[in-house]
Amino acid sequence: MASQVARRILERGWAERVDTGGKHSSLLNAMFLAGLHDWFQEKIADVLRGPIITHPNLADSSSRIRPLVLAGKIPEALQAAEEFCRQRVVAGGVTQHTTAPSTAGWVFADTAYMVPPSQAIVGASSLAVSDLKGFHRILAQPDGLMRHVYNASVPREQSYVGLDLWIDGTAWGRANGWWVAGVADSLEVIPEPDWDPELVGAFRKTAAALITYQDAGLWRCTIDDPYAPVDTSATVMIAYGLMKGYQLGLGNATLEAAAFAALEGVLTHHLDWRTATLRHQQFGPMIVNIPSTNPRYLVQGNPYGQGFLAALYTLTAEGVHVRDLGITAVAPKS
Repeated sequence: MASQVARRILERGWAERVDTGGKHSSLLNAMFLAGLHDWFQEKIADVLRGPIITHPNLADSSSRIRPLVLAGKIPEALQAAEEFCRQRVVAGGVTQHTTAPSTAGWVFADTAYMVPPSQAIVGASSLAVSDLKGFHRILAQPDGLMRHVYNASVPREQSYVGLDLWIDGTAWGRANGWWVAGVADSLEVIPEPDWDPELVGAFRKTAAALITYQDAGLWRCTIDDPYAPVDTSATVMIAYGLMKGYQLGLGNATLEAAAFAALEGVLTHHLDWRTATLRHQQFGPMIVNIPSTNPRYLVQGNPYGQGFLAALYTLTAEGVHVRDLGITAVAPKS
């Protein structure tokens, strides 16, 4: 029986404006995971009434491909994947997030969730793994924490002070969530013998750094800034990636413990149980991290947080194991 708790959390997310691929995929992927299949198919039908791949949010829109495969809409998913690959723009050796002229060359951590899982599930695992490793190479701090946005259009030797290349060089909470979740969702459909050792090592390094900075189960808008406010959306995204990584065999029980601690912290202090609203989420989408307690920078019910909270709840409290779902990649064309 599908979880009614997860359903209420997801209903609250759909009550918000769901106008980006990332918001669509966060909610849709969680619906499938929670076993809400009839409702999931209804929402997929809504998605198919409009274009799948859109501009300027090219990478963001491509995240809808994975839910299409989960829904059995294989021709539609493959058509969208082909369209994405024809229009894909590369910056710094990885997929550029948008096609807007004002962001030419900008590398976003968000893209790690928007593109690789959808590419992996349609059989393009080489592109998925290359992007995930590339994002880590470009955006990771020495300790493994992920930063948000880098301008790869300017050669480093032409930089004025080094820091001017960073549109947002903070260890943004959701940047880390996007990357660890992107790795977990991608490796889920790649046979374990084919896992890239460099990518697995990068995941373990980032996961270890994240656990170091976990505070009472939670993570902050800026992971390594103890003065930054808690961001519950980053918390559930990171915890989802760690829990799924644990189930896939990417790490030991410390990942599972961190995920449960995150769920307990969120449910105890940050969920309005009457409305199933996840409170104290950082607003978004956003370009530059503003780690402030000013109410203008915080939101309730953001679909990112609602979707990942439902997914995390399903993997932890409901005891669902991703390997039991039998999710596999579409066989590549011969």
